[in-house]
Amino acid sequence: MYYVGLLGVKVSEIMSRRVVTAKGDEKLSDIAEKMIQSKVSSVVVVSDGKVAGIVTEKDFVKFFALRVDYDSKISDYMTREVIVVREDASLNEAKNIMVSNNIRHLPVVDRNNNLVGMITVRDIVESVETLV
Repeated sequence: MYYVGLLGVKVSEIMSRRVVTAKGDEKLSDIAEKMIQSKVSSVVVVSDGKVAGIVTEKDFVKFFALRVDYDSKISDYMTREVIVVREDASLNEAKNIMVSNNIRHLPVVDRNNNLVGMITVRDIVESVETLV
């Protein structure tokens, strides 16, 4: 029953406009600190307003296991092929992208591919709860 409600909800209606961002030359240690201070589980690396990469808390677990030097630049370790969703996409479309790609963070872009927000699994779950 809630599925029908998802079809009419746009990503822009529930996304967070507060996205923690970084530049590619920032150190991994600084990114980790940003994540802790901002209480977020991902940071989007941007260049000229466009998504250049992403790093998540899951990535930091890998960095720890691999004993990566935390003075390294984020651009050396970020995920470069970032999956994004348009702000005018349906919530159901965002959910399908996340499920099919096994991701929990989905940067949201406008028609010019500028970063405008972030949608997470948590955002979707919370919106479904309000629709039920």
